[in-house]
Amino acid sequence: MKLTDSDKYEADRRAYESARRWLPTISVEGAFANVFIVITGGAFLTGIALFLGANDFEIGLLGAIPFMAQLAQLFSAYLAKRAGGRKSYSVRSAIFGRQIWWLVIPVLFMPGEWRLELFFTILVLSNLAIMTAAPVWLSWMADIVPDRIRARYFGFRSAGIAFSTVSATVLGGIILDKFLRSGEDATGFAVILGFACLFALAAVLLLRRLPDRPSDEQEADFGRWSDVLEPFKDPNFRRLLKVFFVWNIAVGIASVFFAAHMITNLKMSFTMISLYSAVPAIMAVILNKPWGVVIDRFGSRPVIVLCALGIGLIPLIWWIPRPDFLWILGFEAIYSGALWTGFNLAAFNIPISNSPRNKRMSYLAMFAVITGIGYFAASIAGGFLAESFSFVHWQIGRQTIVNYHLLFGVSAVLRLLAGLLFLSFHEPKEKAIPIMVQFMGYSMLKRLSLGRQILPRGVRMIGDFVHQQRRDFHWR
Repeated sequence: MKLTDSDKYEADRRAYESARRWLPTISVEGAFANVFIVITGGAFLTGIALFLGANDFEIGLLGAIPFMAQLAQLFSAYLAKRAGGRKSYSVRSAIFGRQIWWLVIPVLFMPGEWRLELFFTILVLSNLAIMTAAPVWLSWMADIVPDRIRARYFGFRSAGIAFSTVSATVLGGIILDKFLRSGEDATGFAVILGFACLFALAAVLLLRRLPDRPSDEQEADFGRWSDVLEPFKDPNFRRLLKVFFVWNIAVGIASVFFAAHMITNLKMSFTMISLYSAVPAIMAVILNKPWGVVIDRFGSRPVIVLCALGIGLIPLIWWIPRPDFLWILGFEAIYSGALWTGFNLAAFNIPISNSPRNKRMSYLAMFAVITGIGYFAASIAGGFLAESFSFVHWQIGRQTIVNYHLLFGVSAVLRLLAGLLFLSFHEPKEKAIPIMVQFMGYSMLKRLSLGRQILPRGVRMIGDFVHQQRRDFHWR
């Protein structure tokens, strides 16, 4: 029996009513945790590694560590069971994985080359704790947030997280640059890391307030190897693993070097880098809800195909900027922010919607492991290639081509090829990509038309007059 619009509305309302008590807590927890993620990742993390003396290969290793740690997610379900449940393990892992960063602060002030090795050791331990908890947390949240509102809610949540991203990146960059100008690099990194750990502590206190919903997964025996390999027996999920594995190779080979390029070659301050990083976050605030609506209406697959092909062009844009020609990064930030917002929201929803409820932790863990292997291998390969071609300094006009540009070119080609692979898997309720694009174009025109209608009458009359004059001139 086909549901009417009123039936669907009523189902959505009931689903929201059952979960709305906890949704604000999940949103605020995500915003606080994201402050930690921003400060301990991206350009800030690269800056710490460069400060400690990392070379290009070690920068590549820096990007590989989180995905190497995803291999441990094979044991996520087992560890959650031993810890007493999904909530217990998620909370304990969040405390250890984030609060261990307090140990990085004294490392910054210590002399000796060994401090880089100690920094990487702390980073590995932190990522092992955080990554093993990721599928457990996802499974837990999937049971708290109903299926029918999940895409829209996490689109809303991502918009809130984007606000914290903007605040953390901009304020972190300003604070860090203030200390760097005074030659107090170690103190600057120590201050922002201290703030990151405090926000992470506040996030875990909120996480503890959420209910530990019972799950069918808790009744399964996760010690059996057959349960670990179960996702490979699902043809659709196996195809999904292949596609995202190739995509992560395409992205991972150059991803970590964008920040290094901004710092070492484009000579951008951390404030400038932070402002650049804030633009995609602002785009996420604007577009998360619209992308969520599109995904709910047309499915995740057409959205991810469209965004992936557009993302394939991003590394090519990075061949253009120079220290005296940075404006193109403003366009790139808007373009990439719009596409990555849609891609990330669809990519978040796809493995959840394609995994059975009673084995979701195992499926999500295997998804993270396989895709993580791709990113890990690519990041290591990227670091090796960057170090091997560090001698490259080719002058083409006013632009100096360096080793990072070569990686960006390779990544662009691989991304476009990987984007086409997303066409190979299907969802039960997906709609055709042209229909989705037509709907998006119509919605944009409608909004533009609405914006014109709400302009003051005088401004509209001026606009109509100018438009008429331009049209008359064209016909002349």
